[in-house]
Amino acid sequence: MAETIDISKVGDAVRDEGNVLIDVRETPELEETGFIPGAVHYPMSNFESTITSLDKDKKYYVICRSGKRSENVQNHLLDNGYDAVNVLGGMSAYEGPVNHI
Repeated sequence: MAETIDISKVGDAVRDEGNVLIDVRETPELEETGFIPGAVHYPMSNFESTITSLDKDKKYYVICRSGKRSENVQNHLLDNGYDAVNVLGGMSAYEGPVNHI
């Protein structure tokens, strides 16, 4: 079974060196609700073109609005040899600070 993490614990997890938080929501969603500070934005709609630039030595935490798209991206990453974790609850459950575009 693929690894998951609750949104309430994602901050601690991505502080470790070598871990990256990827937000796969589309740009209009980030403009509307903001994004977690330190997250990188790779929209799911063009994620396929991004995957080759990722480092297989890092661990990726994948987030979207609710957790379904991030689960799909997580599975794609796992299928391609990356270490990926789905963030349960997504941004709809996140209560911390956000940055805006």
